[in-house]
Formats: sequence, structure tokens, C-alpha cells
Amino acid sequence: MEIDLHDFSTFPPPARQACLKRAADLWGMRSLLERTAPSVLALRDTASVALGLVAFGVTLGITISALGFGALPGVAGAPLVYGGSAQLTAVTLIHQGAGLVAVVASAAIVNSRLLLYSASLSERFRDQPVWFRWLAPHFIIDQTYLLSNARPSLDARSFRRYWLSLGSFVLVVWTLAVAVGVLAGPALPDLPYLVFVGTAMFLGMLAPRLVSRPAVAAAVAGGLVAAVVGFISPELGIVCGAVAGVLAGSAERR
Repeated sequence: MEIDLHDFSTFPPPARQACLKRAADLWGMRSLLERTAPSVLALRDTASVALGLVAFGVTLGITISALGFGALPGVAGAPLVYGGSAQLTAVTLIHQGAGLVAVVASAAIVNSRLLLYSASLSERFRDQPVWFRWLAPHFIIDQTYLLSNARPSLDARSFRRYWLSLGSFVLVVWTLAVAVGVLAGPALPDLPYLVFVGTAMFLGMLAPRLVSRPAVAAAVAGGLVAAVVGFISPELGIVCGAVAGVLAGSAERR
């Protein structure tokens, strides 16, 4: 019996049923992949930065513990602040006795780069639902910004799923890492130098960036002003140092 492959109606009933079932299975798999692909990409991307997140988070947790903060505020700060540099700045200043204004201002200065990230992501956020535009900015950090920039082909719907998944996965890894550090801190030997871990972390983040004259000028001016002003008024040391660093770096570029 000859079968016209271009006319589905000429297929025998068993063959038609088999083809329809196969098509339904393929369509279902395609729909499933379309729904899960952004989350799978987000999970894969999170895994690529997980090691660095865990190392930084555990070290930050140990620092929080060494500075005398309790487990609850230390762990709760991880998802609420959602920024290692800002949280490290805040706990260090609070430990030094700085006031609320100085703590908030210093953390804001440290996180000022996120304004540039937000401006860069505005095109991808603009056509999203209102609820997304209110929630999504909380997930803007170095890792999520860089990873999302590597996925320019995602359409609006896929990007929304990807961004929320990525932000959630990174937040979970980060919070767990900080929690491990906070809980492990009391079990570590009572070593005086643990209180300097925070300073060492800042120096570790600063050193790779000292590759130009403006960067060196900003670091030197900021460090000197912060040290001098901090000796007189601990609450204003970092704030004044940050302002001096920005001015020195800008002047060197001219």
C-alpha cells in the first residue's frame, strides 16, 4: 500500500495515533525546556561563581563572629544587605563605634558602583512588569550583573525568569556561606589577628585594582585621609577618605 507522506489523512489509524502521540511528546518536551531553560542557565551560571562566593561569604562570617556580632544579625544581614563589601564595611564601622549616619553613608559609597550597573540594566528592566522592576534591583551585585551581561540573547520573558532564578540561587549560596562562617567562628581558636580579617579582605580586593595612576592616587589619598580623620573622629574616617579618594582620582585623570 502506498502512503502519501504529504497527506496525513492517508496514514493508517495506528500510524496516525503514533505520530500524534510522538508530536505531543515532542511539544511537551519543548514546552518544558522553554519553561526551565532560563532557570537551568541561571543554576549553571551560579555554579560558575559559587566557589568565590563561598570563600568570601565564609570569611565574612568569621569576621562578623570575631567582631562580636551574634549569629542572628550576622546571618540575617546576608540576604538583606546582599553585598559583601557593604556588609563588611557596616560591621567594621559598628565595631569601631561609628554612628548610624556614618555606617549608612559608607556602605552607600562602597555600593555606589551598583548605580552604574542599574543604568546598564535599565533597557532590560524597562519592559518588565511593575512588580519585577520593584523586586529585581535587590539582586544587582557584581556577579549577577556580569553573568546576565553574558546572556544578551534572552527575550524579556526568559530574562525575567533567568534574573529571578540567578538572584535567588546566588542569594542562597551567599547566605549559607556567611552562616557557615558565623557559626564556625566561635569554634576557632581565640586568635587576636582574626579581627583584622576584614582589613585583609579589603586590601585583597583593592590590590588588583591598583593598575593605573588615578587608582593609586585615589587609594593613597583615601587611605591617608581616612587614617588621619579616623584618628580624630572614627565616625567620619571612611566617609572623608572615600571623598578624598574620589577627588584625587578625578584630579589625576585630568
